[in-house]
Amino acid sequence: MLAEERRLRLIEWSNKDGRIDALDASGKLNVAVETVRRDLDILQRRGLLRRVHGGAISASRLSHEFTFPERKNRNPEQKARIAQIAAQYLPEEGCVFVDGGTTTEFLADSLRNKPQLMVVTNSLTLASVLGESSTQVYLLGGRIRPTTLSSIGSKTVEDLKSYRAQIAFLGTNGIDINYGFSTVDPDEAAVKKTMIEHANETIVLADNSKFGSSYSALFANFKNIDRVVTDVDADRLHVEKLTAEGIEVDLA
Repeated sequence: MLAEERRLRLIEWSNKDGRIDALDASGKLNVAVETVRRDLDILQRRGLLRRVHGGAISASRLSHEFTFPERKNRNPEQKARIAQIAAQYLPEEGCVFVDGGTTTEFLADSLRNKPQLMVVTNSLTLASVLGESSTQVYLLGGRIRPTTLSSIGSKTVEDLKSYRAQIAFLGTNGIDINYGFSTVDPDEAAVKKTMIEHANETIVLADNSKFGSSYSALFANFKNIDRVVTDVDADRLHVEKLTAEGIEVDLA
């Protein structure tokens, strides 16, 4: 098989599955894994995919995002366990940030009826759930993003600057060894960045499906995050990388 034919096959697999595993592709193509890695590097330079640890992801995936109901129904058991662990770090009083997302939404039960706690959030669903409890809830203004049901934009960022939180609890679309923490929308990334800047500590909640993925809007590198709460199926190499960078990792 000629090199360009091989690369065309890699693009086809990338577009079909969203991701290519270099070792798996080397077996299918009957070539050395180093050859596949070189091909992936070439295709990345052409803008046809993005290299990630162990392989590559489709360029189309950099801007694709599942709908809120689709994401809410993915790995619900893992998300519930993750939220249960993360809840251990909730203070009884003071202020916390909680951003929009299906994993952070699982924190709602633990946030109920804490009258001394102020929850500042851009999540419509979280604010709605907590609205009838005794917890103080502040919903940030801004433009509503349908796919996350959260407020974003310059108004949201400016509102955030009025607060200082002890902890920011954030979700993420992707965690990649080489790229960091990312999401699809630049305005959403700006909200996450501002929460990080105005919090004493940042905890990211992410199930195993987020590891090895990267998207177009970076919101944090490893030095910006203090702790990651994930599940026991998270990629081992990514967990080791986080630990090596000084990030505490909890496996739910």
